[in-house]
Amino acid sequence: MIGTKDLAAAIGATLEGEDRQVTSLLPAGRAVAGDVVVPADDAALQETLRTPGAERLTAIVVTPDAHVAAPHPPLLRHPDPRLALARISRALDPEPAPPPGAAPSASVAADATLGPGTSVGPGAVVGAGAQLAEGCVIGAGAVVGPACRLGPGTRLFPNVVLYPGVRIGARVRIHAGAVVGADGFGYAPGPGGAEKLHHLGSVTIGDDVEIGANACIDRGTLGDTVVGSGTKLDNLCQVGHNVSIGRHCLIAGHTAIGGSSVIEDGVMIGGGAALSDHVRIGTGARIAGRAGVSKDVPAGEAWGGAPAVPMRAWARERYLVGRLERIWTFVRRAQKAEAERSETTEEESTGGRGA
Repeated sequence: MIGTKDLAAAIGATLEGEDRQVTSLLPAGRAVAGDVVVPADDAALQETLRTPGAERLTAIVVTPDAHVAAPHPPLLRHPDPRLALARISRALDPEPAPPPGAAPSASVAADATLGPGTSVGPGAVVGAGAQLAEGCVIGAGAVVGPACRLGPGTRLFPNVVLYPGVRIGARVRIHAGAVVGADGFGYAPGPGGAEKLHHLGSVTIGDDVEIGANACIDRGTLGDTVVGSGTKLDNLCQVGHNVSIGRHCLIAGHTAIGGSSVIEDGVMIGGGAALSDHVRIGTGARIAGRAGVSKDVPAGEAWGGAPAVPMRAWARERYLVGRLERIWTFVRRAQKAEAERSETTEEESTGGRGA
């Protein structure tokens, strides 16, 4: 439980009204006394206020300039309701730390280093020379390979696999089933078929990164594959060898990034996008879902389609494709009318010669 006064301080909001106890965060249609509501826009706010019993809600998050007629519940005024929603969800969902130490069924190498408060779950493996800083949590069945390094507060959920030599920063969260540091897809044609190109690099991940369930990040061929601080990868993403991803990027699920591509800072990539190898996505660029990117995208631009083009051109193409049936019908009618006119002219000309 947390009061609205403490909640306001935790999320950076201003409390307008009395201090009430918060029990949960729910949408307006389901919220009752004790709940906090974060309307998505002004229309949702007005709908919330019209809901019977709205004044008994614990609090409503509104923008600093929102006008709310009395009577109303306490208001949490915040300039960015979406950010407020994220912070409230965090305040109401504290992640309990498991007990420190290694479970009896865990396997920890004799020369591995476990920082203070580190927890290693049942069946987990920590390889030779691995270094885990203070407060790391290794979930059940996870594998931390030899010579891996994990920064303070990093958490691996069950069955995560870190191949040897992976380096991870502080407060990183890697969800169940993700694999970091497997070999990239590299082969050389030989007389007896494809010969494997061994990947001698590793993976470096910055601070405050989150990697979704069953995502895969391949190790570099000679240097490292890099994921910058603050970047978030959704479930089932594939990051190829030698890729460099900048800081604070958001990459949605099923995205596949080809080897040696460069994703600069602040890029957003929609779900299911595919990026060819050796492309560069400029700072702050936006890639639409299901896009197929085969060339460099300049900084700040939005691209979509397959093959991807600037968003305005893509939207124009989609508009024209949507009108093809109408255009085809118009063309067919025009052709038919022209044919009928030609037949009439020919008949008149033939009739005139016969007379």
